[in-house]
Amino acid sequence: MKRESVWMLLCLFFMLSGCAKTSFPPIADSLSVVISLDVKAETVTFLNAKNGGKIARWNIDQPFQGGVLSPDGRTLFLYGRDLDGVYRYDLATGKLLGEWKIGSGIVSAAPSPDGRTWFFGDSTHHAVRVVSRDGKEIARLSVGRSPMTLLVNRAGTRLYVIDFQDERTWIIDVDRRRVIRSFAVPKFALGGVVRERQEELWVGGHGSGSRVETNIHVYSLQDGRLLRTIAAPVMPVDFVETGRGVFVLSHGSNTVYQFSLDGKKLASASVGANPFAMEAAFGRLYIASYDSDEIIVVDEATLRPLARWKTGDGPLQLFIREGRTCANEPF
Repeated sequence: MKRESVWMLLCLFFMLSGCAKTSFPPIADSLSVVISLDVKAETVTFLNAKNGGKIARWNIDQPFQGGVLSPDGRTLFLYGRDLDGVYRYDLATGKLLGEWKIGSGIVSAAPSPDGRTWFFGDSTHHAVRVVSRDGKEIARLSVGRSPMTLLVNRAGTRLYVIDFQDERTWIIDVDRRRVIRSFAVPKFALGGVVRERQEELWVGGHGSGSRVETNIHVYSLQDGRLLRTIAAPVMPVDFVETGRGVFVLSHGSNTVYQFSLDGKKLASASVGANPFAMEAAFGRLYIASYDSDEIIVVDEATLRPLARWKTGDGPLQLFIREGRTCANEPF
């Protein structure tokens, strides 16, 4: 074979290799999994939600800072302030589906309940970017400088944007794609839960330096009035509501609190080392312990620890994806 032909074949090989999409070990639809976003290691760890067995670990090798799971549990989205877009991965195949090139500065994300519309908090343009399910931007709504918490109500008609720096929360009418109201919240507000039956918005907070947040602030969904505060020291940053009440994770004190549905403290327990994220499923709480690189599994009824499962370095965010054929099977 002539030397020129060899070089042409080699060039063709490398061109095709460069065009090949990233692929990782697939995650079967039948499996119920805990998904850990390990930001220090730039990995995503998939663990069996029943026994903690490692199913796969994806080495993303990109500086992602957060992610979101599609409502149907099929697609994982990863974003980061310094990334140029949002990366979409198919769990069943492990393949990179593509990138939504919406630019850098993304610090939060949330889907509509039907997955047709996606909301991204943009710290570069101080906006919420509204994106269709095919990746096209359909609206850009001005909010604060750091829209780090996005909460969607059950019907998908309202989006609550809690800003970390600007001491405000914005309420967006999703159908009309416009801001309809805003109200004051403490600086460094972070995390929250929409409680529609009680017509309340619970807002957490981090604080900074000597000014740390020790309370949950409860606001009226109707007019944004501060209704009361609930002590949950220190730095309540994540919230989960189940039939047993509202669980609040305070990462400054390594504590998980349980409150009744009317807001009375029922119990608390120490958990993890610098925990940032919490999810609930199957009668358990799954808590990401950032400094110890593990998930702490806690019994929802008693707050007793059940297990500790290793993740990659720096688990910052968690998702639960229930298996399609075994979601209703008892653990």
